[in-house]
Amino acid sequence: MKIRAQRGVALITAVMIVAIAAAVAAKIAFAHQIWFRQMENVGERDATDLIRRGALHWASVALLEDAAQNSTDHLGEAWAQGLPTLPVDGGAIHVAVEDAQGRFNLNNLVMNNQVSGPDLAIFQRLLVLLKLDPLLSNAVVDWMDPDGNVTSPGGAEDVDYLTLKTPYRAPNQPMTSVDELRMIHGFDEKTVQTLLPYVTVLPPGVRTTINVNTASAPILAALAGQDLAWADRIAENRTSKPMSNVTDLTQQLPAGAQLPTGMASVKTDFFLITLDTSIGRHQRRTLALMQRAGNATNWIWFKPEPLIDAVSAQSASGSDESAPPK
Repeated sequence: MKIRAQRGVALITAVMIVAIAAAVAAKIAFAHQIWFRQMENVGERDATDLIRRGALHWASVALLEDAAQNSTDHLGEAWAQGLPTLPVDGGAIHVAVEDAQGRFNLNNLVMNNQVSGPDLAIFQRLLVLLKLDPLLSNAVVDWMDPDGNVTSPGGAEDVDYLTLKTPYRAPNQPMTSVDELRMIHGFDEKTVQTLLPYVTVLPPGVRTTINVNTASAPILAALAGQDLAWADRIAENRTSKPMSNVTDLTQQLPAGAQLPTGMASVKTDFFLITLDTSIGRHQRRTLALMQRAGNATNWIWFKPEPLIDAVSAQSASGSDESAPPK
């Protein structure tokens, strides 16, 4: 009986040893798998970064070549066509270039600490065309103007923002991103999403014009004070015959109508670059704003959006993704 009991203890001990060994082996294998996945993600992230920087360099060269060849910018040019989705080793990349001056620059609303009446009128007309409340324009002005006074209906200052559940103050300075719209009084998510395709934020201090060759129909209508039907005709006509100067647009205005002075052009200095890259599980959209000045380009900001793949996001958490391209 004693021998049989000893055999039972030995058998249980052997089973426990095997179970412990199996658990340790499984843990080692799992750790090795995680390490391998992390190394794979690091490689994919580095490959994505190199491809992204190459694409930004292509955009810069393409826009400089365009400036050397002509003095106007329109949607029929090579830069506006972008590139088709291109296969790369292990994935693909898509590049799109947009004329930022085809949108309304929100920073034009307050220039030299003063509200720009003509720009405010254009923005209010744009809001009406988009079926939004034109009084929202006053909240945007109060967000940027240097004083703390609510001077117009629909405006908002610190007194309005400090009573919110999460209080904050109006910055009273030029905007740095269109994302700030989400913080401005009266702008819910639906309103922001409606407005985003038509507005931008460009560096403060210098008034930017609207390029009538690239502006959408609502922007053209708001600029000229006309209806969308008129603007649609202008947009369709310029497809086959881009305007060579602003006079080409003024000649198509109804009798007695005129464009605001100094608000329109056919030449662009600022461009929005969108890069969609996909290498393995590493997928990222990168947005960049580029200024073209003479024979040089300058990257104003460079913003990769969050990674799509959670594992890749975890592995990339230590990288500096906000640095401009070299």
